[in-house]
Amino acid sequence: MLVPIPGFAHLLYLVPDPLPQAIHARTEVPREVSVLVRVALDSAFGLRPIAHLTPKLFDAPVRAHVSARRRLGFTESADLLSCHVQLGEKSAEVCGGISMGVRRTAYAARLAESGGMWRMLNFRVLS
Repeated sequence: MLVPIPGFAHLLYLVPDPLPQAIHARTEVPREVSVLVRVALDSAFGLRPIAHLTPKLFDAPVRAHVSARRRLGFTESADLLSCHVQLGEKSAEVCGGISMGVRRTAYAARLAESGGMWRMLNFRVLS
């Protein structure tokens, strides 16, 4: 909103409209999202067989990345340090940190919901 400056009728200054306070609604992360991330991480580090990554729940890029990691010999144990989930309307983005001995790295995943079922579209463990 433009407001005149007192004593200077020909000058105006801009006063921004007050921003409405955002309502921070805590939404629960669906259990399926955390289960899919855990299965993908376990498979990537050799704790589960790759056969657990079914095409119904895990898209082809996820299975390819996990298979490539296993072929390259990345089978050391990893501890989950953090997991952050951002929920969209019908999607979720997950990122977090893992520790492999003294080394720390990150992972990221994208999931989508269709027909009441969550599916992992993409997954990466940074090396």
